[in-house]
Parts: sequence; C-alpha cells; structure tokens
Amino acid sequence: MQTVFDLENLYKSYFSTSPYRISGPDLSMLGIPGWDLKNPSPRGTVHYSKNTIPFNKIGAYGQDIWFPALFKINEVEAIEIDICTIAVNLSKTIIRTAVSERKGTVKEMFNIDDYKFTIRGFLMGKNRKVPEDDIEALKKIFETDLPVTLHGGYPEMFLDKSCRVAVTSLEFPETQGKTHWVRPFSLTCESDFIADVKNLEVPQNANINQ
Repeated sequence: MQTVFDLENLYKSYFSTSPYRISGPDLSMLGIPGWDLKNPSPRGTVHYSKNTIPFNKIGAYGQDIWFPALFKINEVEAIEIDICTIAVNLSKTIIRTAVSERKGTVKEMFNIDDYKFTIRGFLMGKNRKVPEDDIEALKKIFETDLPVTLHGGYPEMFLDKSCRVAVTSLEFPETQGKTHWVRPFSLTCESDFIADVKNLEVPQNANINQ
C-alpha cells in the first residue's frame, strides 16, 4: 500500500516555517510569439551540474527528488537523505578603517568565513518502522572524529574537491502525537577547507623565529 504525504504541511508543522516553493509555468506566456513552451526536460529527467553531479534523482514511484544530501565518513560509511532542504550561509570578515573628515570607511576584506549549511528534513522508516538505522547513522556522523564529507549537486557548488565538512549540531525535535516512522531532524555543518594547521603555508618574508 502506498502512503501519500503533504510534505509542505509536514515540514511546516515540525519546523514552523515553509520551504520556498517554485510555482508552475506562467500560462500568460501562451500567446507570446517566439516562446517555445515545449518542455526540454520532461518528467523523469536527471539534471546535472557543470561538474556532472546530479541535482535530482528519480524516486521509486517515478517522482523527482530534488537536492538530496549524501554524508560519508572517511569515504566508507554513508547515509543518503532524500527528503530535506539545504540552506547555505556565506559571510566574510571586513576590516573598516575610518578616514579623517570623510564620510564612511575604507573597507578591506580580511578573510572569507566557513560556509555554513543548515539541513532540515525527515528520516522515513521502511515498512512503517522507526528509522533506527538512519538515526544511528546521523548520530555517528555527528560524533565521529574521522573526516566527514557532504555530497550532492547543490552543496558541492560551495565546497572544494575534498567536500569535507564539520558537523556542528544535530537536533531531533519532539514529535508528540505524530507518525512514529517519520522522524524530523535539523543538522548544521560548516565547510572544512583547511584540514590541518600544518598544511598552512608560511609567507616567504615571515620571520618564524619571532
């Protein structure tokens, strides 16, 4: 028996916010000459990034699953999350210097901070059972001291080739009176571009004896 979910309402009930929803085609364009309304990517098409990484996958019932996330521990153990949203936060440190008798400040970029990912979604148990294995897999990803990588067409747009991340928090919200085999979660992680301080290059003109 197939079970149907309204994921938008389910997401809003757990996380108190609605994910951004893309509307359908604008039918007002039907009469404009030169507009080709033939869909170049029919249902069931897998879309790839410039680096040939898929943005979506096709589910067991033929539905499009957009922006799934795949976590790996040491490139061996893995957990794939199909029902999720991914938010990316980018920030940088700016040094502002006031100038005498001038409006405003002189701005210099000091560095670009780690990229921060917030992933919210659901773990769904097969055969209406509690998704115990997936919960334990996420818990292991949070606790491990081994390298963790994040994969997927969308998150890899912001990561380097190593795809290394550091998981900073993991939350399983309370679900009173809800379906026992649907477990919501919220996870945050940061890019890990610098794997080891020893890998940092020392400028040639720096005096390391100081």
